[in-house]
Parts: sequence; structure tokens; C-alpha cells
Amino acid sequence: MNQTDLQSLINDTTELPRRTTLLREDGLRTVLLHLKAGEQIPEHQTRGAITVQCLKGQALFLRGEEAIQLTPARVISVPPGKLHSVSAPEDTLLLVTISEPTQS
Repeated sequence: MNQTDLQSLINDTTELPRRTTLLREDGLRTVLLHLKAGEQIPEHQTRGAITVQCLKGQALFLRGEEAIQLTPARVISVPPGKLHSVSAPEDTLLLVTISEPTQS
């Protein structure tokens, strides 16, 4: 079993890169996204379903015409293959869990 202390990462974001893989298991990956104020991730898609939880700050998550304001403690899910983008008006931490197809 693997574990990560999120509180220490939330408390001090000064040295965090944009993307940090926290956990990886067969078929599952958890990533911490650190977006600085004004930063965005352009429209893209993932092969697997994802969940996105805001840990700190706020972000605007777009999927087609649907817009969701992510704030701390809010979590959303996105089905596989759906185009989406995200932008952050302030420094923001997002916890993203991605289901990845397993290889047989």
C-alpha cells in the first residue's frame, strides 16, 4: 500500500512542479496539479475516467458548454474520452485521479 501526505503539499506549494504523480497502481494514477494564477490547461481528453478535487484555490473546469467552478472540497467526475479544459484565476491545487486501461 502506498500513501502520500497531502497536508504537507497543501501547506507549502513553493517548490511544487506543475504536475506531480502521487500514486500509481495498475489501472489507476493520482496526480497533483499545481496551477499558478492565470495558468490554464488547454482542451484535451483522457482515455480513462477522471475525478478532479480542488484542494486549494479555485479553478474553472470546462467540458463542452458546461462550466463548473471548483473550490476546496468540491469534486467532479468526467467520463473517458470527453474533451475538457481548466483554468485557474489564483494559485490552485487539484487532485486528479485517472483510471487507466490495464494492459493484458
